[in-house]
Amino acid sequence: MLSLDEYLISLVGKWNGWGLVLYSLITVTLAAVLTGFIGFERERRGQAAGLRTHVIIGRSSCLVRMISIYALRVAIGKTSGFFKDAEGNLEAPYYDSSRIAASILAGFGFMGAGTIVKNGLSIRGLTTAATIWFSAAIGRGCGAGFVLETTIVTLLAFILILALAKVEKRLDARSPHVIRKVAPNIPILHEIRSQADKYSLVVKNIVSQSEIDEKNGEEVKVTVYFSYHADKATIADFCESFSSYPYVYSIVRSTDKEKEKDD
Repeated sequence: MLSLDEYLISLVGKWNGWGLVLYSLITVTLAAVLTGFIGFERERRGQAAGLRTHVIIGRSSCLVRMISIYALRVAIGKTSGFFKDAEGNLEAPYYDSSRIAASILAGFGFMGAGTIVKNGLSIRGLTTAATIWFSAAIGRGCGAGFVLETTIVTLLAFILILALAKVEKRLDARSPHVIRKVAPNIPILHEIRSQADKYSLVVKNIVSQSEIDEKNGEEVKVTVYFSYHADKATIADFCESFSSYPYVYSIVRSTDKEKEKDD
């Protein structure tokens, strides 16, 4: 009894070429659906490379993979009369389908690198770059006919992406961080960078959002997350260095919040 993958691959040689057409429709559609899961998650988080980008990557890599395996094989079979030696014996030309498949990941790797952006002290786009590379792998798997394995791995990856995002959010909330409220249109990131370098503090991430305060009016809430091994006394000195800045309205450390809870 044939497995699902074996049955799907067997369609390639059936019905005088129409089996390959059916195989192409099934695998390309599945690649679009599976990469759509990953792209939807990126789209929901507001990334530039979202649903459409991931679906196009999955479909195109699936097509290239099919061409490298099946289309070239069919083309060689149809033109076998051109590859005969002087005695009339068939000489099938050598071709390596893995070379084209390897170029897929290399090409989309460069595309993923374009999504990585350094914004101040933080770097964005690393996860999106990884999902772009993964979408290319999904297309390769579907194009090669391994639809069941590719589907299982994609669903597991989708679940992991959602679960790990929540884990990272909780870890950031528990890591040492400083919340400061500053006046709008102030280049505070440059000052944070210089002071963090001065006190040898490793900044994991910086999150800012605009707020309206009854006393100060419009203000910007800037949350600076440090690495887990950051020294509390050093963080206190870091906060103290901003106490004389007139555009800094307030500074609250995570340790201060913990003390309020204990009290």
